[in-house]
Parts: sequence; structure tokens; C-alpha cells
Amino acid sequence: SSDLLRAVPDDPIIGDLRAGQSMLGGVLSYRGEKLAIRDLDFATLAVSPGFAAYLHSFAWLRDLSTAATREQGVPVAEAIMRRWLAVHGDQVGGTAWRYDVTGQRILFWAAHAPLILSSRDLIYRSSVLNGLARFARHLDRGADRAPPGLTRVAAWSGVVAAGLLIPGGEPRRHFGEDGLTRALSSAFYDDGGTIDRSPTALLDGIALLTLLRAVYDARREEPLPAIQTV
Repeated sequence: SSDLLRAVPDDPIIGDLRAGQSMLGGVLSYRGEKLAIRDLDFATLAVSPGFAAYLHSFAWLRDLSTAATREQGVPVAEAIMRRWLAVHGDQVGGTAWRYDVTGQRILFWAAHAPLILSSRDLIYRSSVLNGLARFARHLDRGADRAPPGLTRVAAWSGVVAAGLLIPGGEPRRHFGEDGLTRALSSAFYDDGGTIDRSPTALLDGIALLTLLRAVYDARREEPLPAIQTV
């Protein structure tokens, strides 16, 4: 399904089953907020910042894949993807292209490639793959501009994932691993706490690095030592 990625990592983290079931019923939900998929217009998105990041990062793919078979999930994922690409595919800016959100989106697109790259529509498929390449270039240039902490870790994780998954990515992988090593040392204390000292941030950080480690596993590569240490 995703012949142009070098591997498809397994998402090792279980999503929110109820959110996924809700999506199959045509409704996106995030911490009590709801939005009908048929009303989803990324040009006029009026939701909370958390819901917006959930939508733009494609974290919802994890919830959908937890609740749906591939056959059930593909039409839902494709419908949302087409709407997203129409508004944000070429227009860099806003929450959609925030460095941490973009880094997460690379990871979620890669791990859930079967849901978003099963289409036989070659124009659609190439727009998804072109999107991945564009996200990676955006992060190559800007990951270090992300605020220190988990935001910057998410951005650099996207660079590393793209380096591992997009053919010809060795130079990007090494560049990304250098950046990620620096970002991790500024995000976590030696005692394992995060600089924001927030339990939620810690959980998000562990989930993010677990997914990045799955990318290395998919390529049968040893993960960056700094990830293991953290």
C-alpha cells in the first residue's frame, strides 16, 4: 500500500476506542468537543487549540485504527486527508505547520500508512507522499526554531522518522539524530523529569519516543542511544 516508504512502523500505542468508534459514526471527538466529519472544513476550523492540534497532527489515526478494520477505516481517513490537503497541503503556516505538529504528523502518517495510502488514486497518493517530503523539508529548516522541550523533540523526531522512511534519507537521518540528541538533552533532566515538570508532557514524550523507536524497528535499525537513555 505504501510502496514508496521504506517501511511501515507499527504504532505500539493503543488509541482511544470510543473516539475511534465515534469517527466511524461520522463524528470527530476530543475531550468532550465534537465535530461532524461532514462539516469539517479546515479553512474555517473553529475548535480549541488542543482539538486543532489533534486534527492537524493526525493523532486521530491512532484512535481510528484502534476501532476500525482497514476496510472501515480507509474511507474515513481518506475523506479527512483530502480535506486537509486541499487547505494545508501547499499553504505553509498556522497550527497545521507548527514544528511539533508537523513532526507528529510524519510519525502518524507513517505508522498508519495503510489507512491513508491504500487508494488506487495515483494523484491522491502522490499528494500524500509529496506532503511527507514537504513536511520533512519544513522541519529540516526549522526544527531548532521550535521552543525547547517536548515541542522541539517532536519536531526533530519528525526529521529522524523522515530520514529513516523516505528513500535516500541517510544524510537527513544523521542530521536529525544530531538535532534530536540536542533536543532531548534540553527537554529531560537526568532524573527523567521534563523541563515543563508536567506529568502529561512526560506521558506525551514517552508516547512520541515509543513511536519513533517503532520506526527504527520497522527498518531493523538500532535506535539512537539518547532515545533509550530517556
